[in-house]
Amino acid sequence: MISLIPIFIFLFFCVLIYWRYSFFFRDPERIITEGDNIVSPADGTVVYVKKVENGTLPISIKKKKEIRLEEILKTRVPLGTFYIVGIFMHPTSVHVNRAPIEGKVGSIFYTKGRNLPMTAMWWRILFRRKPFEAYSQHIVTNERNTISIIGRIPVFLVQIADIYVNRIECWVGIGDKVSKGQRVGRILMGSQVDLIFPCENNMKVVITEGQKVKAGESVIAEFS
Repeated sequence: MISLIPIFIFLFFCVLIYWRYSFFFRDPERIITEGDNIVSPADGTVVYVKKVENGTLPISIKKKKEIRLEEILKTRVPLGTFYIVGIFMHPTSVHVNRAPIEGKVGSIFYTKGRNLPMTAMWWRILFRRKPFEAYSQHIVTNERNTISIIGRIPVFLVQIADIYVNRIECWVGIGDKVSKGQRVGRILMGSQVDLIFPCENNMKVVITEGQKVKAGESVIAEFS
């Protein structure tokens, strides 16, 4: 009797190669959502939606109730009250990042870090255990690239690399004009993208934790 084990091993590696060198790099066209709004910069699951006051973020990492927004941005934080939306990109997600608003690239700040795995967050999402960010030290330690876009409001897009990432790709430069939904970069392998923007009186955040989003299509916040 012919053993099926070699066949399964062969098929497994075929699927793995297809995922690693083809499926992972897909970059489908998107119908960018029109209107006066902020769209998602990444595909994945929303892991937190928090309000940041006085530069302090109420977030649970190893029972640490608060962290500074500067620990995520790795650069100077403007004064004011902000929202931060964290999006976890699954291994099956499209990993191309898009501009959440129309505007001009004000700054790009790359920081090398000690890359930790995002496994804890992935398991907590899988089993719907909140807070999703618990024990996820990668949020403040891992390599990242922070892009600011100045438009109707200033927004910060933070590309955070996983331990398995080969590199973070940034496809824009300082001073570039970008349209809403334009491709601005990509993170190879698993990763996370944080979106930070100021809290405005005429703004309503419409995204919730646990929601699945698509870059350029899903609306994060709307202006009245």
